Amino acid sequence: MAIENSDQAMMPKMDISVRPIEPQGNLYGFASVTVGGIKIDDFKIVENKDGELFVGMPSKPDKSSNTGYRNTVYVDKDFKEEFTAAVIGKYSAAVQAHTREGKPERMADQVAKASKEAEKHNAALPPKEKSTKTRGDRE
Repeated sequence: MAIENSDQAMMPKMDISVRPIEPQGNLYGFASVTVGGIKIDDFKIVENKDGELFVGMPSKPDKSSNTGYRNTVYVDKDFKEEFTAAVIGKYSAAVQAHTREGKPERMADQVAKASKEAEKHNAALPPKEKSTKTRGDRE
């Protein structure tokens, strides 16, 4: 049973959350979308061969498919442009929020920075006292 919306121009209320990642090939992040109380996870933010970002639909393995996967969610053609613009807009805002001087901080740089902070913290801790108890003295 299909539910039809009499007002085709009305865009449903969407809550979009994105998770940028360190790029892996052409994969740049993931998105979740909640529409009318229904949450859909695993949208992929992907770069095409022209360098433009687009939204890939959630999918699952399917041996009978030409690509080896099949989409589990479809977005109506009339709505897809608005949907893609909304997701890519949220992604761009998230990336800009985590940038320095217009360049994203690489994951490797974040790990190195955290490692240096941990070393400083550990160096400030008092040295551990060695136990004088022998194995037989312990309970």
